[in-house]
Amino acid sequence: MSTSLKILIVLLLWAVIVAVGYLVLRGLRHRSDALLRFQRDTAPPEDSPRDSESFGWLRRQMILAGFFRPEAGFLLIVSSGLMLVLGAAGALVFRWSGLQQQVLDGIELVPGGLSGILAPVAILSPWLITLLAASTPLLIVRASRRNRVNEVSRDLPLALDLWATLSEGGMGFDAALDRWQKTQQPGRALADTCRTFQRDLIGGMRRSLAYRRMADRLNVPALSRFTSSMIQSEQMGSSVAETLRLQAEDVRAERREKSMTFAQSLATKRVIPLVICFLPGLFVWPLGPFFIQLLRIVDSLTGAGS
Repeated sequence: MSTSLKILIVLLLWAVIVAVGYLVLRGLRHRSDALLRFQRDTAPPEDSPRDSESFGWLRRQMILAGFFRPEAGFLLIVSSGLMLVLGAAGALVFRWSGLQQQVLDGIELVPGGLSGILAPVAILSPWLITLLAASTPLLIVRASRRNRVNEVSRDLPLALDLWATLSEGGMGFDAALDRWQKTQQPGRALADTCRTFQRDLIGGMRRSLAYRRMADRLNVPALSRFTSSMIQSEQMGSSVAETLRLQAEDVRAERREKSMTFAQSLATKRVIPLVICFLPGLFVWPLGPFFIQLLRIVDSLTGAGS
């Protein structure tokens, strides 16, 4: 079988896989829209289970990362499989087209015995790129989850300070929460979760259950501690303003400790950039003229001796 025919077969298989994947994703989109309409028509009861118990593990992780569509987990698996197949097809094209052999032939011309080291790298590189392409959807989900956690960690201290100030001024927590939401931009994770919390309360859900669902939607330690303190404050009848002020101070102190830890670790993190980027330039600047003069002297001596 000729090389051009092999490449044509791989390209045809690639086109068939892409077409099948497009049809599957299109069918899942229509199915998810129908499922969302059904979920809006049938509201859950008051004593419904928590989100972590009603969803599977993969669906739970996708929700925490900010992907709320029902088929998000399946789309992650399908996209990873498609990227794996496309990467493998690219690796096979690279091998069957003769490019890999040309690279290996070029490596054999490298002097110094480096061909034995570079040849395995040239052979394994396409497959390593395939694995990296297959893990790209997972890395995107992980980055989205990290961004949501960082966003909530930045917004929560300021929100707690504002809630505590408004509560100390005589405003209730629900009114303070509503006032704070009017100042937030749409799309912020903490603000969206607080809006869902208010909708749960309007729908007749118990406040303790609404707090638990609020913490369960984001799974951020600082927010979980805040909701636990609010539940305990409600059950014991203590002051909501005092609870909010204590939580604001605790979150602010935790954020200050993280900032100090990050600042102390900067000295260690700067070692590698200094050694790789700055020290060679610092050595070349003062020692460069010396080496140039040394080479001229050696050249003159060798020329005179000859």
